[in-house]
Amino acid sequence: MHGSRFSELATIAAEAAGADTSSVRLRLVHGPAGFNPNGLTRPVPAFEPPLHELAQWPSDFWLFSVAGLAVGVCAWPTPATVFSEPFELGAPRATDRAETYAYDGFSVPNPGFLNEPNRRIDALLTLNSTHWAPSYRDTLLTGVVLSRACQLALEHGRGPIVHLHTPVAPFIDQQVSARGDGSHERLRDAIGPCVRLSVAVNPQEPTARLDFEQGLVALAEEYGLGLKLNDRRFNRVPGEWFTIRGFDRERYRQVRARMFPDTPMHLPKHAVVATVLGPARLGMAADVIAQIRTSGAGVLAAAVSSVRKIGFINLVLPLADGADTAAPAWSGGWYDGVKLIGERCRLYDADGADHGDQDAFAGFKVALSPPMRCSFPQSSRRTGASVTGRVPYPLWLRWELPNRTVGSPLLLSMVADNLAPYAEHTEVAYAQARVGRGDVVRGRAKLVVLLAHAPRDVADAQAVLNEVAERAQERTLEQLADMRLVGPGRVRLRLSPRERWLTYSGMSA
Repeated sequence: MHGSRFSELATIAAEAAGADTSSVRLRLVHGPAGFNPNGLTRPVPAFEPPLHELAQWPSDFWLFSVAGLAVGVCAWPTPATVFSEPFELGAPRATDRAETYAYDGFSVPNPGFLNEPNRRIDALLTLNSTHWAPSYRDTLLTGVVLSRACQLALEHGRGPIVHLHTPVAPFIDQQVSARGDGSHERLRDAIGPCVRLSVAVNPQEPTARLDFEQGLVALAEEYGLGLKLNDRRFNRVPGEWFTIRGFDRERYRQVRARMFPDTPMHLPKHAVVATVLGPARLGMAADVIAQIRTSGAGVLAAAVSSVRKIGFINLVLPLADGADTAAPAWSGGWYDGVKLIGERCRLYDADGADHGDQDAFAGFKVALSPPMRCSFPQSSRRTGASVTGRVPYPLWLRWELPNRTVGSPLLLSMVADNLAPYAEHTEVAYAQARVGRGDVVRGRAKLVVLLAHAPRDVADAQAVLNEVAERAQERTLEQLADMRLVGPGRVRLRLSPRERWLTYSGMSA
């Protein structure tokens, strides 16, 4: 035990010694979906004090958009700064875009938090079999499922949540044998009532993977959820799944009615984006989501991730009926933040719930957006198929390019612009990029597109998406070559309607 502890301390010391800086500066933005990613790095308003001249090159970039709302983060390493506490977050500042607010902060990252594990488990939980249109009652049950899943990761997986998202694109099982290149992957809706999570597994715990998977199976059986695990067989890649059980609609409805019988079944009209952030630590997501539940709030959407070893729990919370829709944006400490969430988003009486050890939340900060109007996309009743084809479809993007050449926000804007001639609407649903080894930026994103011309059927929609993705990819590579900011052969970029093809194929310019 002593040897293991000494080894852990040595790892932390070596990591801290090799770090480029001892603190991080970040900008968080809340607002309606559709804002330009470049706006995250623009000084609106200006940073005080000013950032380094290379501020346009954030070391980490992250974006999440759903239900007509969006949250984005940029982080820059900065020299040591005197802090009064481990994490500082400024007051919300209005930007030049309506209902959009920026929050600037400083943090000292947790050097012992390892967010790049060698072993991890990916799981896909299905909360319904129809399109994504959650009622108030559904959002409460989603909060329960997220809390239980995060607690399983802590107790059985014994590792951190690498990332968690809901809603995400559902996956449809193959009816026939498919080639390894994914050429028979069926067309998918852009988003569905699913939870996708990736959990790090402690390599020192040989039974952790099996314990966590068994816990997920028990959770799925209890609530009637569908469950898929990442396929770890030979010649399988991220985006391929192994089905454990299907969705049980009757059991799900029975559990939902039993747990929240008095909660309305209509769609929320307004929602609040709540971001809880602080130095990342094991169990942070489980603790935060559990405490949000005790305030009586439901969860419309969620995105959990870490940036520069800072934990971010982003939750889209439906506004309660009768709550003030003109409430202002706010930022501050954990205790006041949870109180405000309860006042604005309480859907059921949670008085008497166990609030746990509040000392564990002392260093966390909370940023709340003003209430904003929700919007729910059209989708097919039968996931992945539509008579008209007038539904949003996903396109997956992966890129790799030298640092300080083309910023990730600019690259995403270029891809979206190149999709514009073929799509009536394009939105970045999720994007993450960071500077890695070799001073190279590696990023992944999912874009949601609504085709300008309705396909005749599903097969036609798939063919059109293949062609659109190829044209936008080629045009983006041509633009990068014309800019002459990157040397020949140093850009890799792939845009595809099939997630699995991001691994099998690549393009260089």
